[in-house]
Amino acid sequence: MNFNITEIKSFVTENVTEDILKKIGITAGIFFVVIVSQLLIGAIVNVIDSIPVVNQLLMLIGLVSFIDFVRNNLVSDEKRQEFVTKVKNIYIEFVGEEV
Repeated sequence: MNFNITEIKSFVTENVTEDILKKIGITAGIFFVVIVSQLLIGAIVNVIDSIPVVNQLLMLIGLVSFIDFVRNNLVSDEKRQEFVTKVKNIYIEFVGEEV
């Protein structure tokens, strides 16, 4: 498979358009922003997690939120059925098929 430079250059000029290059640039930019955002968010979460009082407070808030969710949605049979129906409707809305 020997390609010479002129064949490659003619292939690129015939097949690669400005629209394709713009789409590649936009996609690369989005990936770059996502990666940088993940690094920044990770650093912020590590700093917050290293503060002992905040760490324990966030765990307490999570536990209280979980208990509140269970109490409001899963304790009684009627509420549980309503919750399951809501979840199924959201699933059907996004996926388009029934469970």
